[in-house]
Amino acid sequence: MTDTGLLFVWGEVGPDASADEFNDWYDNEHGPLRLTVPGFKNAIRYKATDGQTPSWVALYDLDHPSVPSSEPYKALAGKASDREKALIPRLAVLNRAVYEKIFEQTKPGLSANAFPANYVLIVQVAVPSLSEDAFNKWYNEEHIPDIASHVPGWNRARRYKLVGQPVELTGKQDPSIKEGYNYLAIHDFDRADYATSPALVAAIHTPAAGKILQSVNGVDMRHFTIHKHIQKHE
Repeated sequence: MTDTGLLFVWGEVGPDASADEFNDWYDNEHGPLRLTVPGFKNAIRYKATDGQTPSWVALYDLDHPSVPSSEPYKALAGKASDREKALIPRLAVLNRAVYEKIFEQTKPGLSANAFPANYVLIVQVAVPSLSEDAFNKWYNEEHIPDIASHVPGWNRARRYKLVGQPVELTGKQDPSIKEGYNYLAIHDFDRADYATSPALVAAIHTPAAGKILQSVNGVDMRHFTIHKHIQKHE
């Protein structure tokens, strides 16, 4: 697999900043600066469609999970603008986590412009170590093929395992950030009605799914639509 790392960032504006301020900073300063770091492949931001918080998520594909530990990435802290230094403490959530890709399945025959996807389903699962093998086998061999075959608009599924621990950059604690969720799946769709598809509900409620999900400590499903595919400044 290529691009084996992922930098995953939750964002929530909160009462002390505005969405316009947050998005202008993220889209035009924060995101593009990260794309100057070797190993960062892209930067895509999504906005929640499910009414839950955090309302924003940013996804950065990486050459390897070690990229956020590299010296060029660490050096970004010294390049932070006065605006960034003033804004981040006012946000409700800016939570960063690093993942390693463990599985990927893509719809055959897709064109290059199928990505970034217009809609994503993000699933976090807290899996005890004793249940990991059975969980991964079910997810890769049954659950993803079931969704791929029956849910309209499905284009791709990527699965990741958490590397290290998430970091909350605001210094605050927010109940919307789930702790202990060590597995992540991102499903890409090209149509919004996937979220209300009976086939998606059915895929979650198979007998095998019921057995496997009894062995995990938590599942969190979120729905998002694309906000911006961030480009590096020339």
